Amino acid sequence: MSEITAELPADGRPMEGRSVADSTPIRPRSHSRLGRLKLKTVADLDGRTRAARRARAVVAELVKALGGPDAVSPGQRQACERAGMLTAIAEDLAARQLAGLPVTLDEVLRAEGVARRSVQAILANRPEKSVPPPFSPMKAMREAAAAKAAEKKEEQSDDHPAS
Repeated sequence: MSEITAELPADGRPMEGRSVADSTPIRPRSHSRLGRLKLKTVADLDGRTRAARRARAVVAELVKALGGPDAVSPGQRQACERAGMLTAIAEDLAARQLAGLPVTLDEVLRAEGVARRSVQAILANRPEKSVPPPFSPMKAMREAAAAKAAEKKEEQSDDHPAS
């Protein structure tokens, strides 16, 4: 901060021909730093933060909805992790906006939309659960009557053996 104000005239206006942003030197990044760049996943997160715990909870819920850890492919697992991170980010932005921090409603809505679509895409590809047919009292009565008739017929055939 002192470097920037040191180059400004006493009245606080930027010098002519140069902006305040131009007054600080920019160092180019070396390519060796890019070689050390490591991409992060949910597994790399430190589990002590609320956001990391929430992301892991969302991942666990999505994996469970897909049939458990044994039924999930690596691609589905990666999609679940991405959806978990996006959901945690969206929830964090919404909480910050409600707390009065400088987060625009546009940022919140965009983050929530992306998170919602990622979760919907995962849940759209989950396997269908086999739903038993609904109970029908009439069908149960017919089956009971048929079983009773078969039992009666069997008793009659036992009483009168064929000659």
